[in-house]
Amino acid sequence: MLHRTSVSRILPPTQILSITTTLIILLSALTLTTAQQPKSTVIITIIAPPTTTQQPPSYTSPALFQSSILDVSNTYRKAHNASNLIWNTTLTQYALDWAQGCKWQHSNGPYGENLAFGYPNVSSAVAAWGDEVQKYNFQEPTGFTEETGHFTQLVWRETREVGCAAIDCGYNNTNTTNDNDNGNGKRSDGGGGGSGGINGTERPQGWYVVCEYSPRGNIIGGNKKLGDKEFFKINVQPSSTYSGPYNTGSAGNGAARVEFW
Repeated sequence: MLHRTSVSRILPPTQILSITTTLIILLSALTLTTAQQPKSTVIITIIAPPTTTQQPPSYTSPALFQSSILDVSNTYRKAHNASNLIWNTTLTQYALDWAQGCKWQHSNGPYGENLAFGYPNVSSAVAAWGDEVQKYNFQEPTGFTEETGHFTQLVWRETREVGCAAIDCGYNNTNTTNDNDNGNGKRSDGGGGGSGGINGTERPQGWYVVCEYSPRGNIIGGNKKLGDKEFFKINVQPSSTYSGPYNTGSAGNGAARVEFW
C-alpha cells in the first residue's frame, strides 16, 4: 500500500539567511522598477452644448398659442358685448399658409385679417390690437380707420370664429425701408399696403402673427339701410368694464396692420 503524508524539514540557519537575502533583493528591485515608471496624465475635455435662444412658449406651443389668443381676444369681446370666438382649423391653415411667406402685406382673402410682428409674445400682439379702443370714438363712429381697425375687427359682434398662425421670420434689415420707424423697434403702419409691403416694409421682423376672422368685420357698405355709422354702432359697442391696456408686459412693441374691407 502506498501512503502519502506531509513531511516538515528544518532548514539550517545559513540557508534561511540566503533565502531571506534573496527576497529582500527581489522586493527592492520591484520597488525601484515601479518608482521609475513614467507617470501618464489623462486630460478630459468637456464640451458644453451650444447655447440656444429660448423661444417664447406662446409662439412655440400650439396649445398655449391657441389659448393665449382666445383668452385675450375674448377678454376684449366680453367687455364690448360680443360673444366668445371659437377656434377654426380652416382659418388656422389659411393663416399659416400666408404667414410662411413672411410677406408684410395682406393676403386679400375672403376673411377678416389682422397682422402683427415684433411682439415678445402672442398675447402682446393681440392686446396691441385691442388697445386701439383708446382711439375709437363710440359716440360718432366713422367706420373703419387705420388707427382702430384691428380693434374693431377683434370685437366685431358678427364675427364668430378665428384661426391664427405665427412664423419666426428672423431679422433682415436690408428688407425694411419703413420711414415711419418710431425707434425701439416700434413701427406704425400709416396705411396703404399693396404688393410692395406696408409703408415700405416688405418683410416682417421676428415673430409674424396672422389672424383670420369669419365672418369678417369692418364691413363698409354692409347695410345700406342703416348706413356705416349705425352698422358700426351695432357691431362695435362701448364698454363700461374696460380698464385697459390689457396687461401683457409690453404691448407697445411691434407693428400691426388690418385690412380695409
